[in-house]
Amino acid sequence: MIHWRGIFEDRGFRGLFAATTVSAASVSVARIAVPLVAVLALDAGEFEVGLVSTFLTLPFLLVGLPAGVWVDRLRRRRILVLCQLARAVVLLTVPLSWWLDLLSIQQLYATVLVFGTCNVFYDVAYQSFLPGLVGRDRVLEGNAKLTGVQQVFAVGGPSLGGQAVALLTAPVSFVVTGAGLLVSAVCLARIRADEEQPVRGPESRMLKEIGAGLRLVRRSPRLLAIAGSSAWLNLTWYAAYTVMMVFLARTLDLSPALIGLFLSVSGAGGLLGSLLARRISERVGPGPAMWLVLCLGSPFALVLPLVGSGWTLWVAACADGVTAFMIVVHAINQVSCVQALTPDAYLGRINATMRFLTWSFMPVGSVLGGAAAGWLGTRRGLFVCAAAGCLAFLPILLSPLRTMREFPSSPESGHEAREEVGAIAGKR
Repeated sequence: MIHWRGIFEDRGFRGLFAATTVSAASVSVARIAVPLVAVLALDAGEFEVGLVSTFLTLPFLLVGLPAGVWVDRLRRRRILVLCQLARAVVLLTVPLSWWLDLLSIQQLYATVLVFGTCNVFYDVAYQSFLPGLVGRDRVLEGNAKLTGVQQVFAVGGPSLGGQAVALLTAPVSFVVTGAGLLVSAVCLARIRADEEQPVRGPESRMLKEIGAGLRLVRRSPRLLAIAGSSAWLNLTWYAAYTVMMVFLARTLDLSPALIGLFLSVSGAGGLLGSLLARRISERVGPGPAMWLVLCLGSPFALVLPLVGSGWTLWVAACADGVTAFMIVVHAINQVSCVQALTPDAYLGRINATMRFLTWSFMPVGSVLGGAAAGWLGTRRGLFVCAAAGCLAFLPILLSPLRTMREFPSSPESGHEAREEVGAIAGKR
């Protein structure tokens, strides 16, 4: 068994871990600052707050598939560095506009749209970069370690972000995020990864390469099940999160600091999930680990819309912690499963295809959440969104993943994939 020190003996992973740590700390501030800029600084309505979340995730629908092709064509570390630099620059325009009294909801839409586009390329490149950096036999451990540090800041970050917003105002707190992303870019640039320049054949075409990735996902019942479960989870969770921020800020009239504390308490469950995800996977198998946690953890999200602003609020925070535990255990296992099933030459496209099929539902969820809050009210709207999320386990339960006790030792359809890569590259 590989222990904590084992994977940290890899210098490249240490660099990626450092970059992820700084980035997670920085983005945790922006996570609470973005909706609060809309709610507090720009006095946006429920639907406009929903649109902010929509524009943040819309790029997964717009450029998700082409991003995978580009990631397979270029060195992935270079993409990671450029994305961090671009994210830092675009976020720093928010405090600049605020100081010049020029900030508007339209600019916030544009900012999160560009930021979200960078997120698409970063996430696809990151998931494709890790297997080559640490080896396929350590992707579960690598994902668990990186998710663990992200969850540390999911716990402490919202409280820190709430305090930063209270101290600096929401727009100015973006300076903290921008500076952190610049440091993360430096950490990534220092990684000495042995990446070969991908060879692009003269007959390569964007649509053909996108189609190749889509076909490989379509042929795999396991990948399709992961996509279906994750898509429904993202749809309902983003709808619920959009309503939740308005519910906490307006219905319960909580201060930014208290909202940050609430998110920190609930985020503790996500940290615990990152620490136990590998152990759960080894005990029951990655397939059961994915559907069992969804089945058992989703109903806890129904507690928050039933409480008020007294001591019951913190009961709801703990219940949300169970939901966060569920999401993290599921996420670590499903990402590791996709990486294990995918041939190296297809990692960018498969990761992008899976992101497209699952994350494209995030903006839809944000819009539906804002619409539900406007139509039903925040409390009822939140309850409906949380109740719908309880069905996310069904695609995995009804698939071959239901009883999968270990990750596959070799990529799925590897021979067929290699033949198709050759055809796309014009080699046959």
